[in-house]
Amino acid sequence: MERAFVLEGHRALADALELGVRPQLILIDAAMAPERLPNVPATVSVRLVASSLFKELAATQHPQGILAVVPFPEIAPKESSSPLTLVVDAVREPGNLGTLMRSAAATGVDRVALLPTTVDPYNAKVVRAGMGAHFRVALEALDGSSLAQLIRSRSLVALLDARGEACYDDLDWNQPAAIIVGGEAFGPTATSWSFANVTVRIPLVGSIESLNAGVAGSVVLFEAARQRRAVGDSG
Repeated sequence: MERAFVLEGHRALADALELGVRPQLILIDAAMAPERLPNVPATVSVRLVASSLFKELAATQHPQGILAVVPFPEIAPKESSSPLTLVVDAVREPGNLGTLMRSAAATGVDRVALLPTTVDPYNAKVVRAGMGAHFRVALEALDGSSLAQLIRSRSLVALLDARGEACYDDLDWNQPAAIIVGGEAFGPTATSWSFANVTVRIPLVGSIESLNAGVAGSVVLFEAARQRRAVGDSG
């Protein structure tokens, strides 16, 4: 059977349908107004369920009355002479992973590599925070050896650390690069530290010690995208 996960809400389902995703099944709260339904292909199975049952099936506290079972997307990594890869290592907070995936999709990374002990990318909270990123960026679950093979082709392997040696916007992101973002409590694992060739910090003012993983990774991703866009514009 094809592997699948659940999308909740009108916007999430409408976005997936626009991208050509074909749900396996759509469940609708019987109390929901019919005019709020998205434009669902006729071949997709749609079922009305009692409100009491729908609330048990939904993961959100205040469900919107519609959810869909959709197949795992199969997205190939982007081909690029200067790839930008996001490596997520032991990030356990679903909202942070979803934010990182959304930023990765928005900044044009070639793939998001997920190391062991990172939260399941198809966790319901990750899916909600990703806001459609699951259908826009390639995901790869890697162990240490497979990451080593990937890293060989990246001349810049930058690991985010609050005490990093280099400021994130002082680096040249126009080369094949990987950004490693570690977990919230304990940071990246020893595997990631062994692969990094530079540690990167984000300067903060006042008494703020650090940013959460989702925000910190996003800041660096958008700086890399800015530099690459500037080179593209000038070229």
